[in-house]
Amino acid sequence: MKLPNLPFLILDTETTGFVPKTHRVMEYACVTVQNGEVINQYEQLFSLPEGHEIPGVVQVLTQIHQKDLFGKPTFEEVLPTIKEMLTSDMIVVGQNVKFDIGMLKGEGWDLSEHPWIDTAMLASIVYPELKSYSLGYMSEALGLMHTPKHRALGDVRATYQLLELCIERLQSLPIKDLDALKNLAEKGPESYRRLFTSLTPSTKKARPTWLSLSKHGSPDASDKSIPATALKSLAKNEIELIQESLCPSTLESILAGAKKGSMIAVKNLDAAVRRVELSSSIVVLPEPSMLSSREAVEKFLLQESYSADELTLAMKLVLYQPILKIDLPIHGEETAIWNAKIAASAESVEYLARRKALRKDVVLLGHHELIAIANGEESSILKGARIVIDDASMLEDTATGALGWTCFVPTLRAAAGSNPALMKCTDLIELWTEKVRNGMDLRYLAPSDLGAPEIEHLTVMIDSLLKTELPHAAEKALSDLLLIFQERNLDGRITWIESFLDGNKAIKSVPEKINEVLGRILYDQSEVTLLIPQAAWKECSAILPMSMETVDGTLSPLPLPDFSVLLPIGVPGEQVLSSPKGKTVLLLSSKRAIEELYLKHAEKCEAAGTTLLCQGFSGGQSRMQAEFVLAKEPAILVTTPWTYETMELPKGTIERLVLQTLPFDHPSHAVFSRRALRYGDPFSEYSLPRLKHRLFRLIRTFVRHMKPGSSFTILDDRLRTKPYGKRVSEYLQNLAPKQQPSVAAAGQMKLL
Repeated sequence: MKLPNLPFLILDTETTGFVPKTHRVMEYACVTVQNGEVINQYEQLFSLPEGHEIPGVVQVLTQIHQKDLFGKPTFEEVLPTIKEMLTSDMIVVGQNVKFDIGMLKGEGWDLSEHPWIDTAMLASIVYPELKSYSLGYMSEALGLMHTPKHRALGDVRATYQLLELCIERLQSLPIKDLDALKNLAEKGPESYRRLFTSLTPSTKKARPTWLSLSKHGSPDASDKSIPATALKSLAKNEIELIQESLCPSTLESILAGAKKGSMIAVKNLDAAVRRVELSSSIVVLPEPSMLSSREAVEKFLLQESYSADELTLAMKLVLYQPILKIDLPIHGEETAIWNAKIAASAESVEYLARRKALRKDVVLLGHHELIAIANGEESSILKGARIVIDDASMLEDTATGALGWTCFVPTLRAAAGSNPALMKCTDLIELWTEKVRNGMDLRYLAPSDLGAPEIEHLTVMIDSLLKTELPHAAEKALSDLLLIFQERNLDGRITWIESFLDGNKAIKSVPEKINEVLGRILYDQSEVTLLIPQAAWKECSAILPMSMETVDGTLSPLPLPDFSVLLPIGVPGEQVLSSPKGKTVLLLSSKRAIEELYLKHAEKCEAAGTTLLCQGFSGGQSRMQAEFVLAKEPAILVTTPWTYETMELPKGTIERLVLQTLPFDHPSHAVFSRRALRYGDPFSEYSLPRLKHRLFRLIRTFVRHMKPGSSFTILDDRLRTKPYGKRVSEYLQNLAPKQQPSVAAAGQMKLL
């Protein structure tokens, strides 16, 4: 299909990094399109200014080496030629084009005011079925011509085809839908107005099938073969502990045995809803921010003007009419816009309607939402309730988040929009954080920090803003910040400023003793069952008050997966790269270790026909997952244990999971380091139990992803050389539950 009768310049750059001026453009490519035909094609490498070199990681990513730039012209020398190719009536097009525009501005060519369109955002409107909107993934999924793969011209060719496909899908919309998008585009940037005005709607009245985005609804019947788990009646001051099984059907077993009025809390509600078959009798209660507010959506759709990201989100709201955030193919900065302008609040009618199910139906909800209810003004609704907390080994972390106060600066910026008072306040908050942290990535707050004159001024400003109408996300962030600014709230809490790699900043405060808070707001009020990892289920002091009695419960017998655990064999994790088989996940302890492996092996793997995907070098998590599933074998995904725990891969994807080093918590982590001080023996009483629980979760995640007969290998020699290694080895051996031979035979572990 040809593009509409509009002039386009489709461009891409390859750069030495991500920061304009600090890093440089080393390659530029473009094609110009007139009347649907390519008129011109251009590509050029550039020599770098003195003192600038291509980082090793970038050389591997782009396959552009320092020697390739010798004798090439500078960007400044070629700029007049490049500029001539872009006429004033052309629309600039690129994949994640704002990055390219920023880098080109750093070279002296400012395109920020020129009309532009981002194909990644456009694709996210019309390809809801895709798992990622990276150009590499879409090239494989949609069959785009992406050659040469690592160079700017290859990206331009793929972007050109992607633009064609997006326009083809837009033009398959019935007149009613396309007219609705055109009306929205009139309020957006010039480039989108011109593009949508040029589109011709389909003559068909039926909506195309690709608009039938899965709403993550659940079947009307759950798996009847899963035995139901009956729960004990508990006396006051008792908590039931159940050893969690490695069987992926544990949650179904709990749900099957739950009676009306029960609440089942899981760590990740979105993942559970996607993974588990739910009967129609189960009510899902998401966090308010995961629900769309009808009032907020209507207000958003009546805005007088939109930024490019706001426009694409508005178009998705019209096309897909989402109830939940996961009903949308959200991409890029749309998450911040959703949180700031679309999300429901705890007072929204949509959320309150679902809250009515509490104590009447079986409710599935997240840890965070359960704790928020228990800690809220209407906590009495939980008095005497029957509550089951699945994945309770994560309860310390999830409760920490739920009971925390957070002011995330980008959320305030997204909410500020055309509100100058909120924008000024956000600027002052960021200036204060910069002054206090003084270049430190992590800085704990002290009473003296809150006695500064800036705090008094900000408090007055925030009080004034909170009396005006603000988006819920901004109201929540500012309310939390007021709590943080009160010096008395430093007692019993861990409070700090954190700066992230992308330059964003947050001010956070969490309770120091989670077990005491949980006892007061939850255990003392309700009958609670905790599902704790096998063989370490008594090591959960971080979430159990000393005063609570525990009783032992049991799951109904569940079938065990067919896998083996292989203990230390004294080889480096990178050895798996020399003998790849099927699909392997390799877990390394840090991003630095991943970088070293990537630099050493990426080009070798490509030459050998092995797909290598590495955290930090292969896009975000959703992109890594999508490309790994799509990749031809052999394929290796390298990530950290903490990231792998949260991954969602189809059953039967993995043949091997290899863990290089035992994943202890980092001793300098803001919260972990402070809580460890409460223990007489922090390592044995706090760090080691958390390690065991994490190992269980890693194996359980692997069981959900693996092919039958797969292996989990741990290469850390500390299991043999350190005194605690024997304890960890014994723990791993005890993970094979002692059930009837007919059930347990497939799950017996092979220990080498």
